[in-house]
Amino acid sequence: MGGVIGVYNSPNAAVLTQIGLFSVQHRGQESCGIASYDEKEKTFNLRRGSGLVISGLGAAALAELKGSCAIGHVRYPTSGAKSGLQDAQPFIFNTAQGDIAIALSGNIINGAALVKQIRRRGGILQHSSETELIIHLLAQENKPLEPALKDALARVEGGFGAVILSGGRLIAARDRHGIRPLVLGRLADGGYIISSETSAVEVMGGSYVRDIKPAEMLVIENGRLKSSFYAKPGKMQNCIFEQVYLSRPDSVIRGQSVANARMEMGKRLARQMKDIKADIVIPVPDSGIFAAMGFAEEAKIPFEIGLVRNHYLGRSFIKSAQSVRETAVKLKLLPIDDIINGKNIVLVDDSLVRGTTSRRLIKILREHGARKVHFAVTSPPIIAPCFYGINTPSGKELIACTHTREQIKKALGADSVYFLTAAHAQEACGGREGAQGFCSSCFTGKYIYKISKRG
Repeated sequence: MGGVIGVYNSPNAAVLTQIGLFSVQHRGQESCGIASYDEKEKTFNLRRGSGLVISGLGAAALAELKGSCAIGHVRYPTSGAKSGLQDAQPFIFNTAQGDIAIALSGNIINGAALVKQIRRRGGILQHSSETELIIHLLAQENKPLEPALKDALARVEGGFGAVILSGGRLIAARDRHGIRPLVLGRLADGGYIISSETSAVEVMGGSYVRDIKPAEMLVIENGRLKSSFYAKPGKMQNCIFEQVYLSRPDSVIRGQSVANARMEMGKRLARQMKDIKADIVIPVPDSGIFAAMGFAEEAKIPFEIGLVRNHYLGRSFIKSAQSVRETAVKLKLLPIDDIINGKNIVLVDDSLVRGTTSRRLIKILREHGARKVHFAVTSPPIIAPCFYGINTPSGKELIACTHTREQIKKALGADSVYFLTAAHAQEACGGREGAQGFCSSCFTGKYIYKISKRG
């Protein structure tokens, strides 16, 4: 997870980058940062802050970020990562190829092996973030920046989208299977945008051009685009969980909006549950809303908002500590008695990870008079951890990994539990490109890269 923004050739590059970061804030709330390049002074400016963009990158910080090119990042710490400002991105390094600023979303799975190699050669690491490893690998190459960067990226495995700033040159790179999203946009004044999601491009006043391709390294310099590949592209395997949960509903993936994909997932689950009897369909807000709308439309059961979300709290799923997640669930969603009391309810959620939120919500619905609660999950059971940028480090944390469906029903306190099949999820998310080429390792336990045993 995490989110990146890059801006090329705009007089308000830092301000525009901040706007982009607001648009991908849902992808990370731990820290934020912007690095800009001042063409007149030939120097980088860097400002980073803890927490949300609105508090970490205010007017005073933006005033210091001069230049027409900038990159930005919102951080979400992956499994085992330290929390703190020292790992807030972007990072800036002084190398033989010149000063380089870099920000990366996602996860490098061969990071531990690369760390050993770098340390054996005398490298000194300053951050727990694996983003730093790319610069260390680059520095080992006695080549100009672009070929050195290609060689460095070729040694990296995992799912990521990266933005790199070197002088007035903006570079974007995506992992070789396209697991994590990264897109190119165009500004009306001739500038360019790189973003983790299409929604940010539109909010920034740009227009979507295309996705960055798997294994592509796109260089923007002197107003021109230069595309090449740092490795042989692998089979497209974009993360299906982006459409299930991570991305904004107004973003476009595979030629369709995420909102439409979620509605389609809801419709398909309703077909699977065609014999269910209920009075109302209630979503778990916010990411379950479109799925519940699709379910209600297909099942011809009234759609109601029975839970009100406190929007001043972050997503409980991406809290870094379990104790914080427990507290967030209690504060996050509040029931509406008049809608819930005396009703047989289909409670629709986009996914079931640990079960913390679901168990609490079902209990709350019963406390407020629900007769029955049928729990409908518009994705398959998550049975395996993700190593490509989502914080599910151990199968022990995943309720569907350790419980049967009947056991899940009892653990959650539901009257019934249903999951969307993998085939239906892929059909719903396929868009114009069809139902093939997804990374769904969290649903299958089958990984793109060989994964060493980590729990």
